[in-house]
Amino acid sequence: MRYLLVTHIPFARNEAGNVLLDKLWSADLDGLAASMGAITVAAPELPLSTLSSWGTGFAERPTQGEVSFVSLPARRGRLDFFYGMKLRKALGAAVQNADLVHTSNLFGNDVALYYGHDLATKLGKKTLFVVAEDFPDMLGWEWVRTAPAGLQQKRRARTLAQLEKHVQQRVNTASLTFLHTPAAVVRYRMHAQNAFAIRQPVHEAEEVISSAALEARSNALLAGGPLRIVTASRMQPLKGLDFLLRAVAIARSRGEDVRVTLYGGGSQQAELEALSRRLQISEAVHFGGALQQGAELRGAIEQEHVFAMPHLTTDFGRAFFDAMAAGLPVVAYRSPASEDTVRHGEDGLLVANADVEALAATLVKLSHDRQFTAALSQGARQRALDNTRALWNALRSSWIRELFK
Repeated sequence: MRYLLVTHIPFARNEAGNVLLDKLWSADLDGLAASMGAITVAAPELPLSTLSSWGTGFAERPTQGEVSFVSLPARRGRLDFFYGMKLRKALGAAVQNADLVHTSNLFGNDVALYYGHDLATKLGKKTLFVVAEDFPDMLGWEWVRTAPAGLQQKRRARTLAQLEKHVQQRVNTASLTFLHTPAAVVRYRMHAQNAFAIRQPVHEAEEVISSAALEARSNALLAGGPLRIVTASRMQPLKGLDFLLRAVAIARSRGEDVRVTLYGGGSQQAELEALSRRLQISEAVHFGGALQQGAELRGAIEQEHVFAMPHLTTDFGRAFFDAMAAGLPVVAYRSPASEDTVRHGEDGLLVANADVEALAATLVKLSHDRQFTAALSQGARQRALDNTRALWNALRSSWIRELFK
């Protein structure tokens, strides 16, 4: 099978001619190639000096191999009048040479890349379309809601509606659709001919905390001491970290020795630091800085007892599975995303969205009933073992191969 992945995620080349790209994305491509065989990635090629990552650094890999790369032009602004022609020429040749064309939801100027999917559909080729997140909810919260009221907000709302229409059209025409979040299932399943809900953990079974290490940590938890909460995310309003700090303050006012470490960075960090001082819990709050996804993150959070992410929207973070791989029960606000990942009372606890008192009561329960917390930790570890990267890559691969039977 000649597999073509069309993506907006850029790459660059160094002086040796090797490809540089985001490290986390490179690992995803390796997983895809391991399950599907050789793949070709068509993506914008940028000058090396302008390439950026998601915070995990860069991976260097050869241009050819199990993952090979086709260069697409990068748009240079509204006055780049020849961009469309150059893109269609480069992408058209790649699509003509493919058996399967894989694309995903796109934003802004990147919607021109839908040409790959549309051309493949016109040529009668098999297509895979991936909705990677519940972007209408995410952008509605972060982008539309924050615009000045009036014309600008209306323009953003109209743009968001157009982006959603683009996705509905491609879901409707795709041979196979993967819906990456439960909210995406609710939003797009009725538009799809053939769709599956998917998950995307980044850990393997051997990276899950050992039963011996988890037992030792649970024994220490049962022996007493503070309940150590941890979270890891961008420090943005939609993550609900201010609710977490307020819940910690309430729990401590009720006599529970609850402490929290926040990993990550972002525009809200200074505000959160000031809030912890106003709540008079600074001695119980630690800001640990940004960590790389995967081994570094799991190694840090493995030292804690509970992972909390009171996310206010339906967006899904990989950190839930990172936490479970570390044997940490997850506390989250109830949403379609958290309900799909966290089994309430088995590997974590869910509370009503934006309810800070309910969140505080949950922390009090976990601090007071250590046996219950230890049992949730065992459930979280098992959940991680049941949802590895290899397992989900194999499932996705089997569904794709069915298209050719």
